[in-house]
Amino acid sequence: MKARRTAAHQGFTLIELLIVIIVIGILAAIAIPMYVGQRNKAKDAAVKEGVHHIQIAVVTYAADNDGAYPTTEYVTSTPSDKTAANLGNKYLTEWPRNPWTGKPMVNTGSAALFNTDFSSMAGLNPVMGGWKIVNGVLVPDGSGEHRLAFGDPGWTDVNLDVNATLNSGRGYGVYFRSNGQPNISGYCFQYDPGWNPPAGSFVVREVVNGVESYPIASAPMPTGYSKYGTPHDIGISAVGSHIIIKVDGVTVLDFTDTTFPSGGAGLRSWDGNATVGFIGAKALDGAGAGSGESSKGDFAYVYGKQNTSYLLQGFLAPGSPDWVVHLLK
Repeated sequence: MKARRTAAHQGFTLIELLIVIIVIGILAAIAIPMYVGQRNKAKDAAVKEGVHHIQIAVVTYAADNDGAYPTTEYVTSTPSDKTAANLGNKYLTEWPRNPWTGKPMVNTGSAALFNTDFSSMAGLNPVMGGWKIVNGVLVPDGSGEHRLAFGDPGWTDVNLDVNATLNSGRGYGVYFRSNGQPNISGYCFQYDPGWNPPAGSFVVREVVNGVESYPIASAPMPTGYSKYGTPHDIGISAVGSHIIIKVDGVTVLDFTDTTFPSGGAGLRSWDGNATVGFIGAKALDGAGAGSGESSKGDFAYVYGKQNTSYLLQGFLAPGSPDWVVHLLK
């Protein structure tokens, strides 16, 4: 006859204990990710709030300085050689802290090497054909070959962004790591609906004394791609021998080449019947100068020397901006 458990000897069986452990494990598996997710969301919100406070300080600085925005060295929590104008000392009672590191937020940005909205020809050097600005848009003036240079021949690592609209014709080009001379040498990215018909292509060629090579890299335009009448953002990253071309934020070319290690930038139109308008151009230091490598919760402040535009963005992933907090011009 089996002995019954008395009140004094009540307890859990092994199966009951296992069931309890499994239930606790299931609840923990559900609760812990939810807790971590909520904690990360709170940190992300703190990053946005901190960047917003810095933005207010930047705008206040501009209001106190006749609309001139602060350069990179001002946007920091640490004293500089211009301590009186330092944002962390004058325009913020307390510098925002990075919730991911527990330390003050770091400005990982760098001053823009070049920045223009084509409101004037300042900094632009026509080297072949005519160029003019019509209602804030840079366009080739007349038929034939057109070349224009900007930037510094000493640039090495650079991120170049150009916004342009092709309305008709065979395409346009963006020079990078070029010498800026009439008989130009350097790389040329070409937005070319006429290459590889009917699809058209994104192409990079080497140019030596004005003579272009066969493409060293090319990719067809996607099916159904809007080639004409639509503005497109061309992003060129040249860091060391590694070259990445993005169109509207999508990588279309990724290759290595060592032919041209440095040079400025420029624009090109090669078809007399082409109508193309360039809306803006910006060059940033590809080496990521500033306060160092970005960490989660740090931000980048990028100042344009050619005008009063700047970019203020928050970082959620090391080395990569996942969302833009504010873009002011």
